[in-house]
Amino acid sequence: MINNNYLWQGGRKIAIEHTERDITLQAPNIEAAKAEASKARLSLENMAQVSSNLVRATAGTDRNGLMDQLRQSGTVVHHVYRTPGQPDSQYLISDTFFVKFKPETTAQTIEQYTQDENLEVVQDLGKNTLLLRVTTATGRNPIKTANLAAARSDVEYAEPNLVRSLQRFDFIPADELFPQQWHLHAPVDGAELVAGAGIFAPDAWEITQGSRDIVICVADDGFDLTHPDFQGQGKVVGRLNAFESNGKVFYNDNVLPQGDDYHGTPCAGVALAEINGQGTVGLAPGCALLAVRFPLAFNDAEMIQLFQRISREADIVSCSWGFGPTNAPLSQVFFDVISDLVRNGGRRGKGLVICVAAGNNNCPVKDLDNTLTYEYFHPRFGIIRYSGPIDRWIAAHPDVITVSGCTSLKTRAAYSSWGREISVCAPTNNFHDLTNEKLPGRGIVTTDNENMGADFTLDSSYTNRFGGTSSATPTVAGVCGLMLSANPQLTALQVKQIVQQTADKDLKIESDTPVNQPGDFVDGFSLWFGHGKVNAFKAVKEAIDDIIIIDQMVQSDLDIPDVGNPVESKLEVSQSGLIREIRFRIDLTHTYIGDLRIDIIAPDGTAVTLHNHTGGSTDDIQEVYTVSQLPALAAFEGKQIQGSWSVRVVDTWRMDVGRLNFWRLIAKVTKS
Repeated sequence: MINNNYLWQGGRKIAIEHTERDITLQAPNIEAAKAEASKARLSLENMAQVSSNLVRATAGTDRNGLMDQLRQSGTVVHHVYRTPGQPDSQYLISDTFFVKFKPETTAQTIEQYTQDENLEVVQDLGKNTLLLRVTTATGRNPIKTANLAAARSDVEYAEPNLVRSLQRFDFIPADELFPQQWHLHAPVDGAELVAGAGIFAPDAWEITQGSRDIVICVADDGFDLTHPDFQGQGKVVGRLNAFESNGKVFYNDNVLPQGDDYHGTPCAGVALAEINGQGTVGLAPGCALLAVRFPLAFNDAEMIQLFQRISREADIVSCSWGFGPTNAPLSQVFFDVISDLVRNGGRRGKGLVICVAAGNNNCPVKDLDNTLTYEYFHPRFGIIRYSGPIDRWIAAHPDVITVSGCTSLKTRAAYSSWGREISVCAPTNNFHDLTNEKLPGRGIVTTDNENMGADFTLDSSYTNRFGGTSSATPTVAGVCGLMLSANPQLTALQVKQIVQQTADKDLKIESDTPVNQPGDFVDGFSLWFGHGKVNAFKAVKEAIDDIIIIDQMVQSDLDIPDVGNPVESKLEVSQSGLIREIRFRIDLTHTYIGDLRIDIIAPDGTAVTLHNHTGGSTDDIQEVYTVSQLPALAAFEGKQIQGSWSVRVVDTWRMDVGRLNFWRLIAKVTKS
């Protein structure tokens, strides 16, 4: 018998029942839902917006009668479902469902099915897969309609399009400011800091600081793109504010934080804050940013559309949100879409790298046989207890990079979720996930909202109060950006493999809260830390197996005469190869650098001016010149590195003299 006491999701049959009094109404906002109820002369309690077009409410004792009255007035209304015996589980349904017909099914058969069932085709997803909407003439809700479809001999699967109400994985502990970004580089011990707790970013930056050709998408709740750390030529390549209308996702460019939006700005800063002489630095400062704001409450069909759009415009996406412990398997169609995007998506067609937060709930990412009770904090409902099967949506997908957290003391972040699905961990803060008590360890210093949206640190564009797996995830996304900048030929699956195989395992198997599974590394894998703590330098170095790094320095010690002839220092490069990226460091002393012009000359005679009479009376130059700061250096890309390179310095004004101390050439070249 086909009924409503189960639903299919991710190929699994899940038992369900109605909650006692909860319902959902299709309405754009709470005010509209109240108007619908008022039109039917009804009163609803505890109304809450759960997605862009869905409001949850509590009905009275005669819920079914109330729902009938709402339907008679034209309102689309559904029960809220849960798993029997698990009062805190919930399934919110839309009026749509997915169906995939078997390959041999004809288009005529599929069309006849939709006509016979009075279904509206919302979207053709290809490969005989449709997103369908039930209508009044269908005469049954999407769950029963999907179950009936699943029983057909010509259907592979049929699943309701569930609405997902996501949580942001972060926390605001009471903590003093930290002036240094220890998560990037921690060379020595300090207060609440162990040497080596960082990810060796400066070492990776010796190879690459990132390329504007590589786009990192941060999908979150809003971005202060007026922030100084997001400025720079070509820094922000896209602004997508996603919203839903009639089952489709549309976009405008208003991604600025609004209301309680506080999360996207620090996430973006962790991944790729610009090097600009002020504020903070991200893992991949040279990479470009695609800022995507969305309401954290899309259904699977809308998430599919969102990810497909991101895939066309980005190489990497950082997702610092998800579920607490719950039974939320991916719908089969969304699972398949992610699998395809990781293999064939992304701007380069080599796969979209998807980095996902493991979560802050001290529970498994996936355990279908779970019988233990987990408590976790929900920002709206407080402490929730859950004891059923656990399957945490995107974070459990085998192709994504799922990120857990470790601390500045090289211990497990006490809140961090864990399990076989963890790829790697990354540095973050430390707190108790139930009491919000600060635990030993430093916070993450990054960008913050100041004049719009909510914030972490009042009256400041920066904060040291960011953390959770929300900060660990963009850390890994930034490392992936450096890897693809170093070698854009890598596939997304190769990026994941390299990140895992180069991770550090010198972590302490210690936790400030109890964990239901041991964290020891067994055959190179830990349930707490995955394959270990991400190491930016090792990952980038491994990524360039077909590339060599040339790093040569000349101790010039040449006097720069006052209004004299140019002085020239030569450097011989014996290795051959075509330049993919190049930078120069100049160190000279002078009492008035506005007098100076500095040129770099390649073996083929191509010359680029590094410094041209700027700086006025400022003393000395100790500067690294990269393509992101000086686009003219791109003239060297594609040229042969081998031969004689020169730095030429001339003083064109009287009264001040100086000395060229040394200069350095660092280049990434393709082996010839």
